[in-house]
Amino acid sequence: MQLENLDEWLEGLRKEDDLLVGELHVPFLRQKELIEVCFVGQERAVTESQQNTLLGYLDRVDTIHKHTVERIFTDYQASVDIYRKAIQEWGEAPDENAPHVRSAEDLAPVLLYQSLFIPSWKGIGTFGMGFWAKWEVEHGVGLKFDGWRVSEAGENAVHFQF
Repeated sequence: MQLENLDEWLEGLRKEDDLLVGELHVPFLRQKELIEVCFVGQERAVTESQQNTLLGYLDRVDTIHKHTVERIFTDYQASVDIYRKAIQEWGEAPDENAPHVRSAEDLAPVLLYQSLFIPSWKGIGTFGMGFWAKWEVEHGVGLKFDGWRVSEAGENAVHFQF
């Protein structure tokens, strides 16, 4: 996947606290929504390492997303019965919020990719991906990558704690 005009896109980033934030559409399951790309630790300009991480992510997006969905699916399958029981105890519908699924792609209706965090003080290939998850609305799902590989998975907070 390519970013048509990187320089122009970078110039359009908005400042939020210690983040520079832009929006981007990347193919994830059947999602149509944009994600936020957050460059952490920068107030004025994105570092070369952050740019290279973004470009490397876009070059590897299909592989990264395949591994991401597989990891989320594996973790979900291991805990789905616990989620379903809790959701039922809350008086909500487990089949809607934590359905039994046969494949990773079946998570599409209950999983939304929201943000990509790229820290300024880490090397190329270190980033986090954050998700809203219908089965875990309060905490979401987060994955951290080091050297282009998943290094940690858990709650959404994982994706921005470096």
